[in-house]
Amino acid sequence: MPESFALSQKELLALALEASQRDDRGHCMMYLKEATARLDASADACFMLGSEYAQLQLFDDACTLMQQSLDIKPGFSIARFQLGLLYLTKGQADEAQRVWEPLSALGDEEPLAAFHKGLCLLIQDDFVGSVNWLERGIALNAVNPALNIDMQMVIDQTRKLRSEADSKPEPAPALDEGGNQLFLNVYSKGKIH
Repeated sequence: MPESFALSQKELLALALEASQRDDRGHCMMYLKEATARLDASADACFMLGSEYAQLQLFDDACTLMQQSLDIKPGFSIARFQLGLLYLTKGQADEAQRVWEPLSALGDEEPLAAFHKGLCLLIQDDFVGSVNWLERGIALNAVNPALNIDMQMVIDQTRKLRSEADSKPEPAPALDEGGNQLFLNVYSKGKIH
């Protein structure tokens, strides 16, 4: 196809979103792969393709694309948050915390900062503190209701793990024992946000 007829980044993203809304993952990914392969790849295209890879549980590819979106736009907070979740899913809690660290600068009134604190407390097996911060994030988050659903799933799974641990005489399970499945559930229930 001659260069003058190539679709722009904006057009590719619009087509990818439209395909995603139709649940046409194949076309959505085709548009996003074209957008991210170009020299003018946008942070949004990288984030969206990373999200699609996460849905397919291709976590290494998803991490690569999320990192590319942050390389293009370091202040892209939702990409940073999702990259941390991907690392948790892969059992790399230290890497998740490293990626999330800049979210602390957002302040306690920002939902992603609250979610970040809640998940870091979960990594430290502070279940009560974790749930408190995750619930605070949900209360603060009025712009991304789908993310609230994901975080509510984490809260519900955390409470379930804690309840199961309390009913057994042995110590509570550490995140490493049940955490990977907990975060896999976030990605298997639908689009990441």
